[in-house]
Amino acid sequence: MATQTTPKIADLYNVEETVQRWTEASRKAGNEYLDLYDKAVDQLTELEVKTAAATKLPLVSQLVDTHVTLTREVAGVYVTAARDLLKA
Repeated sequence: MATQTTPKIADLYNVEETVQRWTEASRKAGNEYLDLYDKAVDQLTELEVKTAAATKLPLVSQLVDTHVTLTREVAGVYVTAARDLLKA
């Protein structure tokens, strides 16, 4: 009497390949999101600088320059940390 064995899911589907493709797609999407985030921060801070310059008030321009510098640095640290996590 022959016994039938039920095939394992891993035998029917290439699970490792699927996981690898999923991981690569997730990393790509994550990096694209970070590119967009970085670009959005740059555009918004540039708008902030132009708006402050339009006021023609030196104090406002100085305040905004400081704020923009801080915002860009924080965003840069966030993006760098997130990219490092995506590499792992």
